Amino acid sequence: MICLLVDYIMNIVFFGSSDYCLPILETLLVSFNLTAVVTKPDQPIGRKQELLPTKVKLFSIKNHIPFFTPKDKISLSTLSGNLNDLNPDIFIVADYGLIIPKNIIELPKYKTLNIHFSKLPLLRGPSPVQYSILSGEESAWISYMLMDEKMDTGMILSQTEEKLEGNETTDRLYRKLFNKASSELTDVINRYVSNELKPQKQKSIKATYTKLLKREDGFISWQLLFCAIKGKVPDGNLILNWSLSKYFSIKFCTLRFTQCFERALRALSPWPGIWTTVQIIDNDQQTTKRLKILKAHIESETVLILDIVQLEGKKPVSWKQFCQGYPIL
Repeated sequence: MICLLVDYIMNIVFFGSSDYCLPILETLLVSFNLTAVVTKPDQPIGRKQELLPTKVKLFSIKNHIPFFTPKDKISLSTLSGNLNDLNPDIFIVADYGLIIPKNIIELPKYKTLNIHFSKLPLLRGPSPVQYSILSGEESAWISYMLMDEKMDTGMILSQTEEKLEGNETTDRLYRKLFNKASSELTDVINRYVSNELKPQKQKSIKATYTKLLKREDGFISWQLLFCAIKGKVPDGNLILNWSLSKYFSIKFCTLRFTQCFERALRALSPWPGIWTTVQIIDNDQQTTKRLKILKAHIESETVLILDIVQLEGKKPVSWKQFCQGYPIL
């Protein structure tokens, strides 16, 4: 079916903050009148905690697009006058990071369209990509929905499927989904405003939810990691005490632990990463340090082989180099 194109160039405001959003911005800049961008304020980055702008803001500066950087929901709400002056037809939201109040959501002529990476109502919330990898899903999804005041409960315009290879990290999958969304977005918007796409209510009774992952979710005890390295079946209490176990679907219970760990390693890459603490001898001193697992693979279906690790304050090295340099107590 050929979509009915609108007979004028729509005014669009984009809300987003992550680096992944850039393909969406490129599409909006080419296909529509991108009148403004709303993104997070400059954030402290790195050891020096230097204040740096989001790449979304840098994109706006480069292309001479007005931008706003409200710090919270209240300051965002006060932008209603500024945004209304832009005569917006539609707002597009992807990976923004702040709750958008009702007075902003309902401001444009065609309301606010949000891009969410799950087959809603499944995996509502902030971490659908990570959860898809953790639970071993065969596909990831993109949902284009009209926002309302609640989280990911708005009416669905369109949903598309992306088959998974089973080796994706969160970083790779985000990039893949954002690129796919950027190629679909113009058509979705045009079909929606042309009344070809009819908004459909979600079946909330089937809803599942994700939570925001924290740095502590990346921790795995050395005892549990050691079981995976040796190909041993860990004690049940060790798994129950593993913070990540609560994020897996029921499928988790039927898997070997090494498979669960491998999924977790991919799901938490690049942040917060999987890490443990080890006691080592460094300069004749016994010390406890954080050890990050950067890369690993499974052999003989049950044995976890660590490939690349990074000791706190040091550069990444092979597991063999680490063991040679730092005897573990």
